Amino acid sequence: MNKSSIPEKTQISIAIVLYNHSNDNVKRLIDNVHEQTESFANVQLFFVNNSPQNVRLEKFLRKQEQQQNVIVLTPKTNQGFGMGNNMVLPYLKSGYHFIMNPDVEIPSGKQLEKMIGYMDQNNDCGLLAPLIKYPSGEIQHLLKRESNVFDMALRFLNLPIMKQRQNKFVCLPDGYRTVHEAENVPGSFMVFRTKTFKQIKGFDDSYFLYMEDSDITMKTRQVSKVMFYPKAFVYHEWQRENRKSWQGVQQMLRSMFVYFNKWGWKMW
Repeated sequence: MNKSSIPEKTQISIAIVLYNHSNDNVKRLIDNVHEQTESFANVQLFFVNNSPQNVRLEKFLRKQEQQQNVIVLTPKTNQGFGMGNNMVLPYLKSGYHFIMNPDVEIPSGKQLEKMIGYMDQNNDCGLLAPLIKYPSGEIQHLLKRESNVFDMALRFLNLPIMKQRQNKFVCLPDGYRTVHEAENVPGSFMVFRTKTFKQIKGFDDSYFLYMEDSDITMKTRQVSKVMFYPKAFVYHEWQRENRKSWQGVQQMLRSMFVYFNKWGWKMW
């Protein structure tokens, strides 16, 4: 990889929140991150183990911490995705901070270089979201307009009505082609300017799961630009857990209530 394509002193950090993931999955993540971040001067790789009762996983993570360039943080109890990500705040020394789901794969270091390169040239960008694809190469339509009650209800219930409006909410037909300011970016892969992430104090830990990405996008937009950058991409094995279980449905409804209470019950 051409190391001259990014500033020599560029430092990055990556946070991955785990919950009962397999040792093989963690090893794959470590190998992928280390392989694709060789161009950067310094890399902090954080694993937050949100399943502290999982002795097998905890032992494996501690072993990796001793043998690999990783930092393991384990809360006493699982307090959610946002709180887990916020655990890294006191340790961050990077210029750019990545939020990455365990089911994400970085296809090449060049993709990271493109993201950082754009942010280096655009100091008003505090948060960047790249294009996200399925492993097959198909684009995931995870970019959204600012949330309102009606569109969230249509999306949540998956009703076969008002398809044009539903498409507009996820920025179709052409919202995935060009670089533009974004209203609501997915939390599966985010790139923060670290000083911005610290300025907004990370995620709102009122959310246990779901809509914390919508919330942090709103927070970031108050202090900087949020950009969608389709010239770079990652792969994501997306799962819609909120539609698979009653517990997931309850979590989603609770998060919607927290979000609209905070940002206003915009109905339409």
